[in-house]
Amino acid sequence: MKIVKKIGKWLLFLLGALIAFILVVLLIIRINSSGEEEPFLDEKGNVLPNSIATHEDMTINGVQQRVTIRGKDKNNPVLLIVHGGPGAPILPVIYKLSGIDLEDIFTVCYWEQRGSGLAYNDSIPDSSITLDHIIDDGLELSNQLKKTFKKDKIYIEGLSWGTAVAAYMVQKQPELYHAYIGSGLMANLSLSEELSYEFAMSESQKHNDTVSISQLKQIGRPPYVKNSKNSVTEAFEIERQIVMKYAPIKLDTDFNFIKSMFLDNGLTFKEKFTDMINSPESYYPAAKILLPTAIDMNLMRDIPEFKVPVYILQGDNDHFTETPVAKMYFDSIIAPSKKWFLFENGTHGVQIEYPEKYRSIYINEILGK
Repeated sequence: MKIVKKIGKWLLFLLGALIAFILVVLLIIRINSSGEEEPFLDEKGNVLPNSIATHEDMTINGVQQRVTIRGKDKNNPVLLIVHGGPGAPILPVIYKLSGIDLEDIFTVCYWEQRGSGLAYNDSIPDSSITLDHIIDDGLELSNQLKKTFKKDKIYIEGLSWGTAVAAYMVQKQPELYHAYIGSGLMANLSLSEELSYEFAMSESQKHNDTVSISQLKQIGRPPYVKNSKNSVTEAFEIERQIVMKYAPIKLDTDFNFIKSMFLDNGLTFKEKFTDMINSPESYYPAAKILLPTAIDMNLMRDIPEFKVPVYILQGDNDHFTETPVAKMYFDSIIAPSKKWFLFENGTHGVQIEYPEKYRSIYINEILGK
């Protein structure tokens, strides 16, 4: 009986110590959660005089959207980043921690589209979360950036789903942009999904992954149809999870990376525990609302020509936006100039996987410095 009591006391002690540790960690995170963007400092700790580090929940076409703007020198060119998904924004701090931010050579605008991101709230009607509205939002934001920073034109980079959104933006108002940059080119998602499904099934069979094989057989080959167990969106997500198992984006999220994310002052305490912990696919409605639209998007059909220079960055092992489909579209594009950059052993996040090459393309090719 005495032994049981001693064990009970030790368990209570350990539980108390664990709770105290968690509370201390949360307090430290809270102290480092001012919600104010961390400024650019010189060697003496002073804020660089012509730098900018700010974010706001900007009202664009009547809907609040989080816009973060960071740059060491406001005289630099402006770059608008159009995130992927749909509904999957990347936190600006991840760009910094991955070594891929371009804030030393651009004034970078990180835009979180309606229906996703930190500014999302229930007051935004689902009916307003459409591709057309997002394109118009992007064009309105582009015009505001031009005016604010007194630029004739800006640069635009799309990621995955964002490559299609950005392409439609450039098609509608090419006069706004110096160049179109696409990373993980979503040229024809329906065709790409056929190849992606074949890859997922082949890898599952190769690894004798009976669970994944069963799941793939259950959802059937693309184009997915609603069945007794899964909606079209759920089928798409099941296939993507299996692809991620065999062609994962190689992001090294070690302890220091996670610690730095949670100690970055750019977000409030509440924002850190909504945007960092909740996955975009489950938390933001844009993911599910816009997926049927994404599956039908076809740049081969809709945008055969660009009026601006085109730069495509693609991993040779990208099975989210299949590289053969992306290359087929790139080869067909009519543009003033175009360049294709293939990242060997790259997946669907080449800038994260090869930050030095990514930056060198911007410096030496796109800006031509």
